[in-house]
Amino acid sequence: MSNEIHKLIESKKVSDIRKGAKLLQKSFEPNLENATVTAFENQLNKSNSWETIVELIKAIGVNHYKSANTLIKEIVNRNEEYDTITIFAARSYVQLNRNTLEDISPILEVMNECKYSLGYGMLDALGYDKMMPKKDEIIVLIKRFWGFYEIREDGLSDPRYGLAAACAGWDKEIVRDFLNHCIATGDVPLKYVSENSLKGKYVKLR
Repeated sequence: MSNEIHKLIESKKVSDIRKGAKLLQKSFEPNLENATVTAFENQLNKSNSWETIVELIKAIGVNHYKSANTLIKEIVNRNEEYDTITIFAARSYVQLNRNTLEDISPILEVMNECKYSLGYGMLDALGYDKMMPKKDEIIVLIKRFWGFYEIREDGLSDPRYGLAAACAGWDKEIVRDFLNHCIATGDVPLKYVSENSLKGKYVKLR
């Protein structure tokens, strides 16, 4: 599998690189860090390859390719308002810079300045990776992002989806009001994860 992914990642075809990146998200391959980060840097310079960039970013985060951190951080620092690449770069940034699944310091450092996409991606890291911050940090997160959905434009997903999903493993006394609030918004995906989180159930995320 490693050789197959390597060939795809180093291919001249964008479709091959994207395929390799998707495979890499399911296969921990520390030996492919240089090839993947190089492919990522090359694709960043191409305006028509955002889908491939997103898949490479996902692979980088899952495999903890820390040599990509500078490139990822540049995207995070731009803090673009409505940008798909920023959403996934934010998730990857948390994955690359935390020390454990209890460590939410990468989120705490920027949460007061983050716009829609950056906040969305960082909150997704909480849910997709089932992170477990300290109780006092959970309170801070809930307070900061309670009304975060209000900044989105019409038709966009609720950025608190990942936060609500992560609540499945957190103290219900702390998160109950937030989850009930999320349910009351009527947003279907958010309602689904929130209802399950109230029951302490993690669900497969979209």
